[in-house]
Amino acid sequence: MNKDQNNRWKLLILLCLPTLSILLSTNIVMASLVAIGETFPDVTGIGEWTLVIYSITAACLSIPAGDLGDRFGLRRMYGYGLGVFLLGTIGSALSINGEMLLTSRMLAGVGSAILAPVALAFLNRLFSNKEKPIAFGYWAASVTIGTVSGPLLGGWIQAFSDWRYTFPAAACPAVVALILINKLPAYKAESQLPNPDIKGIIGVVLSLGLSLFTLTMGGTLSPTEIILLSIMIGLAISSTVHHLRTTDQPAINLKRLSHSQWWRPSLLQLIIRCLFMAMLILLTGYFHSITGLSELVTSEALLPFLIAVGVMSLSSGYLCKYLGVRNLLLIVFIMALLGALTLLSTDVNGFRWMDWVAMVPIGLLAGSTSQLSRLALSNFTAEESMRGASLNTLVINLGLSLGAAYPGLVRSIELSDNSLEHIIPKNQLLDIMHNEIMILILLFSVGIWQATKIKDAKV
Repeated sequence: MNKDQNNRWKLLILLCLPTLSILLSTNIVMASLVAIGETFPDVTGIGEWTLVIYSITAACLSIPAGDLGDRFGLRRMYGYGLGVFLLGTIGSALSINGEMLLTSRMLAGVGSAILAPVALAFLNRLFSNKEKPIAFGYWAASVTIGTVSGPLLGGWIQAFSDWRYTFPAAACPAVVALILINKLPAYKAESQLPNPDIKGIIGVVLSLGLSLFTLTMGGTLSPTEIILLSIMIGLAISSTVHHLRTTDQPAINLKRLSHSQWWRPSLLQLIIRCLFMAMLILLTGYFHSITGLSELVTSEALLPFLIAVGVMSLSSGYLCKYLGVRNLLLIVFIMALLGALTLLSTDVNGFRWMDWVAMVPIGLLAGSTSQLSRLALSNFTAEESMRGASLNTLVINLGLSLGAAYPGLVRSIELSDNSLEHIIPKNQLLDIMHNEIMILILLFSVGIWQATKIKDAKV
């Protein structure tokens, strides 16, 4: 066993650092959106765009990042990703106008697109089959730490300092990772790869970009704009799929992805990520808009939900050794479904004890996704680790984007005739939240159905 393998558990910590920075950078600015809008009032909706442009960029570029990682080696791409991410972070903190801020956030998104699949590809190659469930669980815990601490840290910074400090605060773990980069194995490409499928990559990026933009901004677009964008998305997807099916060396091997060993865990990953983000936004809206808590206190109220995600992330690998992936998923899916049903009876007076309990199993479900990433990545060879990881990252980002867009889309439909949304009665907001949860219950049911078909029950 070589030195890299002997130190693999120490290297795991190093691989978790950029993931932590990515998640912090995603949500640490939420408490500062109003302040950013006041600083750069000349750019309409700059607060929302500060979030959107980062996430869309990260999602769209995950596929080309995977191709580059397989060609140039994991450590080199890891360094490039860290450098670009930190450059975008510095630019965001020093922005003198709105255009510079958005450009810098886009640059940080490029770095994020590289870093997320690199971390997963390293995990897939460093750890053996018996160790992977635990390693992937620990890595997923860094996602949770960023999710939990981001809003709290951003709220504290905004309360006691300036919004510009949120960006360097989020980048601190990435700085440490860059300093220690030479401790990672190089993992250079082990075989000659064909020329990149430029047309396929452009088609994938265009299809994803248009789709995520439409999903994210759907609540603010006119019917005509939505129709035009939908036509463009349909043309882009059909053209890209035709190309990927007919070319010799496609950017995405659709035949491989047609196997249930890949698409079933990926579908479950998509469902759980969507449920997690949608429930997080719904609960945030309940505490802030219905019960009237401040943004910082709202973040603190979400801690039981978010801590449950972290607990399951850390323990899912161990639980899989005794229960198997299928049994674990079935248990947490059924518990989460019961929790969602409980939340249907929530009232405007605040959470009852049963509502606080109901949040926890939904968080436990969200924390189990690392095992699905492991199953999906098992379908790729060592030389294709980065490609497999980039596809998994794409599924994660797509699920989060769908979950983030869902509440806004439902609310825009139900309030289509209400031009004074800021004075909507609390009871009406609560009714909308209950309707949103009822639709999400269908996703819980689909998840339970697909979880029964997962084949890798034990590790």
